[in-house]
Amino acid sequence: MYYKSHISKIVLLVLVSLSFFSCSSHRDIAYDFVKNSKGASVAFYVPKELQKTNLRNDFDQESELFDGLDEEQIQDSIDSRVKIINKIDDDIFLDVMIASFEETLLDYDIKLEYWETENTKPDSLHWVVDMSQMEIQELVLYQYASCGDYGNYEIVPFTRINVAAWFELINDEESSVVFSEQNYDDYISDCYYRADSANNVLVNVEYHSVDIEGFYDFAVMLGKLYAGYCYDFFMNEYVRKEMIKKDEEYYENYMYMRYDPYEYYIYSAYDDRFIKLESGR
Repeated sequence: MYYKSHISKIVLLVLVSLSFFSCSSHRDIAYDFVKNSKGASVAFYVPKELQKTNLRNDFDQESELFDGLDEEQIQDSIDSRVKIINKIDDDIFLDVMIASFEETLLDYDIKLEYWETENTKPDSLHWVVDMSQMEIQELVLYQYASCGDYGNYEIVPFTRINVAAWFELINDEESSVVFSEQNYDDYISDCYYRADSANNVLVNVEYHSVDIEGFYDFAVMLGKLYAGYCYDFFMNEYVRKEMIKKDEEYYENYMYMRYDPYEYYIYSAYDDRFIKLESGR
Protein backbone atom coordinates (compact mmCIF):
# COMPACT_ATOMS: atom_id res chain seq x y z
CA MET A 1 0.00 0.00 0.00
CA TYR A 2 2.81 2.40 0.89
CA TYR A 3 4.59 1.48 -2.36
CA LYS A 4 1.51 2.27 -4.48
CA SER A 5 0.93 5.54 -2.65
CA HIS A 6 4.57 6.52 -3.15
CA ILE A 7 4.38 5.75 -6.90
CA SER A 8 1.16 7.80 -7.21
CA LYS A 9 2.83 10.81 -5.59
CA ILE A 10 5.79 10.55 -7.98
CA VAL A 11 3.47 10.37 -11.02
CA LEU A 12 1.50 13.38 -9.76
CA LEU A 13 4.72 15.34 -9.22
CA VAL A 14 5.89 14.53 -12.75
CA LEU A 15 2.56 15.65 -14.25
CA VAL A 16 2.60 18.90 -12.28
CA SER A 17 6.19 19.54 -13.33
CA LEU A 18 5.39 18.92 -17.01
CA SER A 19 2.43 21.27 -16.75
CA PHE A 20 4.63 23.93 -15.13
CA PHE A 21 7.32 23.69 -17.79
CA SER A 22 4.71 23.79 -20.57
CA CYS A 23 3.15 26.85 -18.97
CA SER A 24 6.56 28.48 -18.55
CA SER A 25 7.47 27.64 -22.14
CA HIS A 26 4.54 29.38 -23.81
CA ARG A 27 4.86 32.40 -21.54
CA ASP A 28 8.57 32.65 -22.33
CA ILE A 29 7.76 32.62 -26.04
CA ALA A 30 5.15 35.34 -25.45
CA TYR A 31 7.75 37.52 -23.72
CA ASP A 32 10.02 36.99 -26.74
CA PHE A 33 7.24 38.40 -28.90
CA VAL A 34 6.90 41.43 -26.63
CA LYS A 35 10.62 42.10 -26.96
CA ASN A 36 10.80 41.50 -30.72
CA SER A 37 7.63 43.41 -31.66
CA LYS A 38 8.77 46.78 -30.31
CA GLY A 39 8.64 49.39 -33.06
CA ALA A 40 6.14 47.49 -35.21
CA SER A 41 3.79 49.46 -37.49
CA VAL A 42 0.04 48.89 -37.69
CA ALA A 43 -2.14 49.95 -40.62
CA PHE A 44 -5.67 50.27 -39.20
CA TYR A 45 -8.66 50.48 -41.54
CA VAL A 46 -12.30 51.08 -40.59
CA PRO A 47 -15.56 50.96 -42.59
CA LYS A 48 -16.86 54.17 -44.16
CA GLU A 49 -20.11 53.91 -42.25
CA LEU A 50 -21.61 52.06 -39.30
CA GLN A 51 -24.50 49.63 -39.64
CA LYS A 52 -27.16 50.79 -37.17
CA THR A 53 -30.36 48.95 -36.27
CA ASN A 54 -33.18 49.89 -33.92
CA LEU A 55 -34.46 46.72 -32.22
CA ARG A 56 -36.43 48.38 -29.42
CA ASN A 57 -39.67 46.53 -28.67
CA ASP A 58 -41.00 48.69 -25.83
CA PHE A 59 -43.91 50.04 -27.85
CA ASP A 60 -47.08 48.67 -29.39
CA GLN A 61 -47.91 49.93 -32.86
CA GLU A 62 -51.55 48.95 -32.23
CA SER A 63 -51.65 51.17 -29.15
CA GLU A 64 -54.42 53.76 -28.78
CA LEU A 65 -51.62 56.31 -28.51
CA PHE A 66 -51.21 56.01 -32.29
CA ASP A 67 -54.91 56.46 -33.11
CA GLY A 68 -55.39 59.20 -35.69
CA LEU A 69 -51.69 59.35 -36.62
CA ASP A 70 -50.38 58.72 -40.11
CA GLU A 71 -47.41 56.40 -40.78
CA GLU A 72 -44.86 59.20 -40.65
CA GLN A 73 -46.22 60.45 -37.31
CA ILE A 74 -46.22 56.92 -35.90
CA GLN A 75 -42.60 56.47 -36.98
CA ASP A 76 -41.69 59.81 -35.41
CA SER A 77 -43.31 58.67 -32.16
CA ILE A 78 -41.37 55.40 -32.24
CA ASP A 79 -38.10 57.19 -33.05
CA SER A 80 -38.64 59.53 -30.10
CA ARG A 81 -38.08 56.56 -27.78
CA VAL A 82 -34.70 55.83 -29.33
CA LYS A 83 -31.81 57.02 -27.16
CA ILE A 84 -28.65 56.52 -29.22
CA ILE A 85 -28.98 54.83 -32.56
CA ASN A 86 -30.46 57.81 -34.45
CA LYS A 87 -28.08 60.33 -32.89
CA ILE A 88 -24.72 58.76 -33.76
CA ASP A 89 -22.40 60.73 -36.01
CA ASP A 90 -20.36 58.00 -37.72
CA ASP A 91 -17.35 60.24 -38.35
CA ILE A 92 -17.16 61.44 -34.74
CA PHE A 93 -17.49 57.91 -33.35
CA LEU A 94 -14.85 56.45 -35.68
CA ASP A 95 -12.43 59.37 -35.18
CA VAL A 96 -12.66 59.01 -31.39
CA MET A 97 -12.14 55.24 -31.59
CA ILE A 98 -9.17 55.51 -33.98
CA ALA A 99 -7.49 58.16 -31.79
CA SER A 100 -7.87 55.90 -28.74
CA PHE A 101 -6.58 52.90 -30.73
CA GLU A 102 -3.50 54.87 -31.84
CA GLU A 103 -2.78 56.20 -28.34
CA THR A 104 -3.02 52.71 -26.86
CA LEU A 105 -0.67 51.24 -29.47
CA LEU A 106 2.04 53.59 -28.19
CA ASP A 107 1.73 51.92 -24.77
CA TYR A 108 2.81 48.70 -26.50
CA ASP A 109 5.75 50.48 -28.24
CA ILE A 110 3.89 50.17 -31.55
CA LYS A 111 2.82 52.93 -33.92
CA LEU A 112 -0.10 53.55 -36.23
CA GLU A 113 1.40 53.90 -39.69
CA TYR A 114 0.03 53.20 -43.15
CA TRP A 115 3.20 51.49 -44.30
CA GLU A 116 1.82 49.45 -47.22
CA THR A 117 3.65 49.72 -50.54
CA GLU A 118 4.12 47.40 -53.51
CA ASN A 119 7.46 46.28 -52.05
CA THR A 120 6.40 45.86 -48.43
CA LYS A 121 4.29 42.93 -47.32
CA PRO A 122 2.82 42.12 -43.90
CA ASP A 123 5.41 40.59 -41.57
CA SER A 124 6.42 40.49 -37.90
CA LEU A 125 6.91 44.29 -37.82
CA HIS A 126 4.24 45.32 -40.34
CA TRP A 127 0.67 44.48 -39.34
CA VAL A 128 -2.71 45.08 -40.94
CA VAL A 129 -5.88 45.49 -38.87
CA ASP A 130 -8.90 45.81 -41.13
CA MET A 131 -12.22 46.37 -39.38
CA SER A 132 -14.45 45.17 -42.19
CA GLN A 133 -17.76 45.78 -40.43
CA MET A 134 -19.18 47.39 -37.29
CA GLU A 135 -22.81 46.87 -36.34
CA ILE A 136 -24.58 48.86 -33.62
CA GLN A 137 -27.96 47.76 -32.28
CA GLU A 138 -30.25 49.40 -29.74
CA LEU A 139 -32.63 47.14 -27.85
CA VAL A 140 -34.58 46.84 -24.64
CA LEU A 141 -33.88 43.98 -22.22
CA TYR A 142 -35.23 43.12 -18.79
CA GLN A 143 -33.50 42.25 -15.54
CA TYR A 144 -34.26 41.65 -11.89
CA ALA A 145 -33.61 44.69 -9.70
CA SER A 146 -33.56 44.79 -5.92
CA CYS A 147 -36.43 47.08 -4.95
CA GLY A 148 -37.39 48.66 -1.64
CA ASP A 149 -36.02 47.93 1.81
CA TYR A 150 -37.18 44.33 2.22
CA GLY A 151 -35.24 42.46 -0.44
CA ASN A 152 -37.99 42.40 -3.04
CA TYR A 153 -37.11 41.99 -6.71
CA GLU A 154 -38.87 43.46 -9.70
CA ILE A 155 -38.42 42.83 -13.41
CA VAL A 156 -37.47 46.17 -14.97
CA PRO A 157 -36.47 47.25 -18.49
CA PHE A 158 -33.15 48.77 -19.50
CA THR A 159 -31.63 49.98 -22.75
CA ARG A 160 -28.66 48.16 -24.24
CA ILE A 161 -26.44 49.41 -27.06
CA ASN A 162 -24.64 46.41 -28.56
CA VAL A 163 -21.53 47.08 -30.64
CA ALA A 164 -20.23 44.18 -32.73
CA ALA A 165 -17.12 44.36 -34.92
CA TRP A 166 -15.43 42.03 -37.40
CA PHE A 167 -11.71 42.31 -38.18
CA GLU A 168 -9.23 40.80 -40.59
CA LEU A 169 -5.78 40.58 -38.97
CA ILE A 170 -2.60 40.04 -40.99
CA ASN A 171 1.08 40.02 -40.04
CA ASP A 172 2.42 37.29 -42.35
CA GLU A 173 1.17 35.31 -45.34
CA GLU A 174 -1.93 34.21 -43.43
CA SER A 175 -4.94 36.28 -42.45
CA SER A 176 -7.45 35.66 -39.68
CA VAL A 177 -11.01 36.88 -39.25
CA VAL A 178 -12.02 37.66 -35.68
CA PHE A 179 -15.05 39.06 -33.89
CA SER A 180 -15.80 41.01 -30.74
CA GLU A 181 -18.90 42.55 -29.17
CA GLN A 182 -19.39 44.84 -26.20
CA ASN A 183 -22.41 46.45 -24.54
CA TYR A 184 -23.15 49.96 -23.32
CA ASP A 185 -26.10 49.69 -20.91
CA ASP A 186 -28.40 51.73 -18.74
CA TYR A 187 -27.37 51.45 -15.09
CA ILE A 188 -30.16 51.07 -12.54
CA SER A 189 -29.29 53.35 -9.62
CA ASP A 190 -32.42 52.92 -7.50
CA CYS A 191 -35.68 51.00 -7.37
CA TYR A 192 -38.40 51.81 -4.84
CA TYR A 193 -42.14 51.68 -4.24
CA ARG A 194 -44.62 54.52 -3.87
CA ALA A 195 -48.38 54.81 -3.66
CA ASP A 196 -50.47 56.83 -6.08
CA SER A 197 -53.54 58.88 -5.18
CA ALA A 198 -55.70 55.74 -5.20
CA ASN A 199 -53.23 53.90 -2.93
CA ASN A 200 -52.05 51.64 -5.73
CA VAL A 201 -48.45 50.53 -5.21
CA LEU A 202 -46.21 51.63 -8.08
CA VAL A 203 -42.65 50.61 -8.89
CA ASN A 204 -40.30 53.53 -9.53
CA VAL A 205 -36.93 52.97 -11.19
CA GLU A 206 -34.14 55.54 -11.50
CA TYR A 207 -31.45 55.09 -14.15
CA HIS A 208 -28.09 56.41 -15.18
CA SER A 209 -29.29 56.32 -18.76
CA VAL A 210 -27.22 55.82 -21.87
CA ASP A 211 -26.71 59.02 -23.85
CA ILE A 212 -24.76 60.10 -26.89
CA GLU A 213 -21.94 61.73 -24.90
CA GLY A 214 -21.52 58.53 -22.91
CA PHE A 215 -21.54 56.56 -26.14
CA TYR A 216 -18.63 58.58 -27.53
CA ASP A 217 -16.80 57.89 -24.25
CA PHE A 218 -17.58 54.23 -24.91
CA ALA A 219 -15.78 54.63 -28.27
CA VAL A 220 -12.63 55.55 -26.32
CA MET A 221 -12.90 52.30 -24.37
CA LEU A 222 -13.44 50.33 -27.58
CA GLY A 223 -10.34 51.81 -29.23
CA LYS A 224 -8.25 50.86 -26.22
CA LEU A 225 -9.77 47.38 -26.06
CA TYR A 226 -9.35 46.66 -29.78
CA ALA A 227 -5.70 47.75 -29.71
CA GLY A 228 -5.01 45.37 -26.83
CA TYR A 229 -6.97 42.52 -28.38
CA CYS A 230 -5.10 42.92 -31.70
CA TYR A 231 -1.74 42.86 -29.95
CA ASP A 232 -2.75 39.81 -27.92
CA PHE A 233 -3.94 37.99 -31.03
CA PHE A 234 -0.65 38.49 -32.88
CA MET A 235 1.26 37.49 -29.74
CA ASN A 236 -0.71 34.26 -29.35
CA GLU A 237 -0.37 33.40 -33.03
CA TYR A 238 3.40 33.81 -32.62
CA VAL A 239 3.34 31.50 -29.60
CA ARG A 240 1.26 28.90 -31.43
CA LYS A 241 3.57 28.80 -34.45
CA GLU A 242 6.74 28.69 -32.36
CA MET A 243 5.41 25.81 -30.27
CA ILE A 244 4.45 23.89 -33.41
CA LYS A 245 8.00 24.39 -34.73
CA LYS A 246 9.28 22.81 -31.51
CA ASP A 247 6.79 19.92 -31.75
CA GLU A 248 5.14 21.12 -28.56
CA GLU A 249 1.42 20.85 -27.91
CA TYR A 250 -0.55 24.10 -28.11
CA TYR A 251 -3.97 24.23 -26.46
CA GLU A 252 -5.53 27.57 -27.32
CA ASN A 253 -8.42 27.36 -24.86
CA TYR A 254 -6.19 27.45 -21.81
CA MET A 255 -2.93 28.82 -23.24
CA TYR A 256 -4.31 32.03 -24.78
CA MET A 257 -2.77 35.02 -23.00
CA ARG A 258 -3.05 38.77 -22.60
CA TYR A 259 -0.20 41.24 -22.15
CA ASP A 260 -0.43 44.20 -19.76
CA PRO A 261 1.96 46.88 -21.11
CA TYR A 262 1.64 48.96 -17.94
CA GLU A 263 2.72 46.21 -15.52
CA TYR A 264 4.81 44.30 -18.12
CA TYR A 265 2.87 41.20 -17.19
CA ILE A 266 1.43 38.27 -19.18
CA TYR A 267 -1.62 36.46 -17.83
CA SER A 268 -4.33 34.02 -18.94
CA ALA A 269 -7.03 35.61 -21.08
CA TYR A 270 -9.90 33.16 -20.62
CA ASP A 271 -12.82 34.82 -22.51
CA ASP A 272 -11.30 38.32 -22.53
CA ARG A 273 -10.20 38.21 -26.18
CA PHE A 274 -11.22 38.18 -29.82
CA ILE A 275 -13.33 35.26 -31.06
CA LYS A 276 -11.53 33.64 -33.99
CA LEU A 277 -13.88 32.89 -36.88
CA GLU A 278 -11.56 31.68 -39.65
CA SER A 279 -7.97 31.81 -40.84
CA GLY A 280 -5.89 31.32 -43.95
CA ARG A 281 -6.07 32.88 -47.38
